[in-house]
Amino acid sequence: MINPTFAVVIGGLAIGRVPYDRWIVFIWPLLVILTVFIMGALAVGAAMGGAA
Repeated sequence: MINPTFAVVIGGLAIGRVPYDRWIVFIWPLLVILTVFIMGALAVGAAMGGAA
């Protein structure tokens, strides 16, 4: 979602005339929330013994 070479993101931003730096400011809180959630899910999975 933040990789500037990701064609769909850059294409969509160009069509919508949204600057990349404005997109980063908008998407940053979502990325932090997702990172924390994923780390928690991985920690719970690891504590339960992982994939068996």
